[in-house]
Amino acid sequence: MPTTVTINPGLITINDGSSFLVTASDGSIDENLPQGFFVWDTRVISYYEISLNRYRLSLLASSNITHHNALYQFTNPQLPIINGSLPPGSLLVTIRRDIVEGMHEDIDITNYHNEVVKFQLMLAVRSDFADIFDVKSQQILTGGETETRWENGVLTTEYRNDSFLRGIVIEAVCAISEPRYANGRLMFDVVIAPGKTWHTCVNFTALADGKIFKPQNTCTVPHSTKAGKVRDEFLTNATKLRSSNAEIAEYYQQAIADMGALRIEVDDNGHQFWMPAAGIP
Repeated sequence: MPTTVTINPGLITINDGSSFLVTASDGSIDENLPQGFFVWDTRVISYYEISLNRYRLSLLASSNITHHNALYQFTNPQLPIINGSLPPGSLLVTIRRDIVEGMHEDIDITNYHNEVVKFQLMLAVRSDFADIFDVKSQQILTGGETETRWENGVLTTEYRNDSFLRGIVIEAVCAISEPRYANGRLMFDVVIAPGKTWHTCVNFTALADGKIFKPQNTCTVPHSTKAGKVRDEFLTNATKLRSSNAEIAEYYQQAIADMGALRIEVDDNGHQFWMPAAGIP
């Protein structure tokens, strides 16, 4: 009987070096669970939800593509819109996320309805800047000062506690509609003709003690990062295994790939080296 291996059921996890994202299968982030966007052991995004006119999307499918990017696809529920009511299943919403130090998100909405549709796309985002171990133990202590600014289409939230500084900068790029920010949400007024697609990218740049973790700014283009090069070198030099049992060979290859993806850069008294992290998150 074949062996079944299940790890983190219902979660999507992607990473690049010490930056990683853990979401529910629908791409949302629940601040009361060990989920979020983490950089340098700090949760810089603790809550994330995408909605249309405040209605949650209906998940069709989601999956990791590689260790550093994931794909989520949705449709709409029955949705009241400006020009009437939109039947369920009229829209295809595709979200792609890519971790390259920071996080890049592509959002595409295609209208399969026979009329023009008008609605608001809403992205609700919060940050608690909690330490990863506090997140895992669910004992999050509030301290320091948090400030949020919305200037020239850029949303910046920074947290300071003495010399400790973390932040997240969120900016929509290549957007067909200009974003607005109010009441904890980025909002886009979306108008889509039948058979057409609306698009925006959202860049999430993390800040940590003077270091800037910027994402790749180009949609769906392959990239090479320092963490990726270290992973590839690890895979090249790792022990090879051949077996007449295809499942054993696949399990081993996946384990090696996961170990390579979990390697992070460590600075020990001025000496830099790469080692496997204890796990994600």
